[in-house]
Amino acid sequence: MRRSLAALFLLAAFALPAAAEEPLLVVPAGTPEQVVFDWDRDRCAKTDIPDAPPRAFRDASGRVHLMASHQDNRQFVGPDFDHLGHPCTVIYQGAQSADPAAFDDRQWLAAFQTDDGRTIHALVHNEFQGNTHPGLCPSHKYLSCWYNSITYAVSTDGGATFRAPPSPANVVAAPPVPYDGDAGKPVGYFQPTNIVRGRDGAFYFMFLSNGIPGRPGGVCVARSPSPDRPGSWRAWDGSGFNARLSGAYDRDLSPGACTGVGRGSLFELGSLAYDRTSGLFVYLGAISIGKGDKAHPPGAYYATSPDLVTWSRPVRLFTSPKDPKTRYGLFALIDEASGTRDFSEISGYGDLYLYYVKFDLTRQPYARVMVKAKVSLAAH
Repeated sequence: MRRSLAALFLLAAFALPAAAEEPLLVVPAGTPEQVVFDWDRDRCAKTDIPDAPPRAFRDASGRVHLMASHQDNRQFVGPDFDHLGHPCTVIYQGAQSADPAAFDDRQWLAAFQTDDGRTIHALVHNEFQGNTHPGLCPSHKYLSCWYNSITYAVSTDGGATFRAPPSPANVVAAPPVPYDGDAGKPVGYFQPTNIVRGRDGAFYFMFLSNGIPGRPGGVCVARSPSPDRPGSWRAWDGSGFNARLSGAYDRDLSPGACTGVGRGSLFELGSLAYDRTSGLFVYLGAISIGKGDKAHPPGAYYATSPDLVTWSRPVRLFTSPKDPKTRYGLFALIDEASGTRDFSEISGYGDLYLYYVKFDLTRQPYARVMVKAKVSLAAH
């Protein structure tokens, strides 16, 4: 994610009637921003930047771990969200393998699931950047040779370190086509949301499909009975969760492809949560590149669903201030008082925050500030 994926994809606006009991969330005008990380003040290295939507979990001792990392994955740790330190230790990093079938090049820890705070299952955004490997990208262009997958890593020490099994045991979702060498556009599965447990006891996450031949692309949903089994995830294929995601390099299985659950072309992925108050899933998307349109200016939007397949119309939560020197992106909702260790549920809204990153466009690609703003529940 050397640049925000929003620069590359404009995604799924949901176009179904609004749910009658969906929450009405707002960030009131004038709500103060609280700085979580300032690159000028807090960085451990030049590349120590927030480069993914923030995620969090609590370890077995009750400490909060917050992650919004670059490919040299570092974290924020503290007794609560208001007292987070930023250790400089890199807790996970891809091997920068030149083999696309290894699914182990540049990697971003992107989502977490834990029940006990000791074993932490993670989804990883894995970029095979062909332009960085000699002879594998004739055009030498990053975007033309970007081949993406979602892989698995695990921590058994409460989030202090993560490791991944070797391929193919690390594959969660890989494209059903092999690396092309110069496809001319990013290809694969990108940017997983939070892992959320459904009412049926299964686990779900949403992700982006792009550049798959014969597929329109969009937002997809995958389900698994257990997140510690990377090969068990199946994607929605239009009629059920049937599509295998093992990818073109798995010789033992016939790879499938997901079917998008969104319609239109407006929103990028941010976060996913289950709202215990309404009984609905809440998806947060955003427009962070370009001007959007009259009805959808740049900012954060949320939609709700009873089943992760049918979605309400998006509701604007936050409008990005007009500032030619600043871009707003990498939005996520986090309920800091969530009853789940992995912050996959929201309820009550008293401690619900919108996290996002402010990009200083005059000093790119590194000058960034991560902030949060409190979200309120509006009257129906």
